[in-house]
Amino acid sequence: MILPDLTFTHLEPIRFNAAKVEVFDLYRPPLAPPNVEHNFRMSPAAVARAWAQKRIQAAGTEGSVIVTILDASVVEVPLTMIGGVLGLLFDKHTYEASLEVTVEYRGPLLAQASARALVSRSRSVPQSITLKQKDAVFYSLVEGLLRDLNEQLEVAIAQSLAPVIL
Repeated sequence: MILPDLTFTHLEPIRFNAAKVEVFDLYRPPLAPPNVEHNFRMSPAAVARAWAQKRIQAAGTEGSVIVTILDASVVEVPLTMIGGVLGLLFDKHTYEASLEVTVEYRGPLLAQASARALVSRSRSVPQSITLKQKDAVFYSLVEGLLRDLNEQLEVAIAQSLAPVIL
């Protein structure tokens, strides 16, 4: 099964009365357990960057919009539900994903203002899942994170940054 790229072409861009948009990724994955986001075909940070580049647009002459990715982690947590021989059949682990992004306006049209979203999702799976199944779980987890992030940021941007939205 080939999983499609996550795109945001079906969503209208959010146009700001600003001269430029800058995207900063401050999250640094540890590249070691329990973190697993570096194993994803599309990491939460990469998809958040793509979201910012497609959704947030500058359409003015002054000021800037700064999108900052603060957290884009996915941690694998083992969950042994039952001990003994039955535990081998029901041995599971959970992927806990978190994504935090801020959108900030800096410029003459509005005193510094920002919108923030922090979203999280988790998914428990059997220890015995195949690599193909794991890819599908990772994809679903990131897709859900981005859907939640988009919804929260749309509301927060409309509330906090409305004066600079075109």
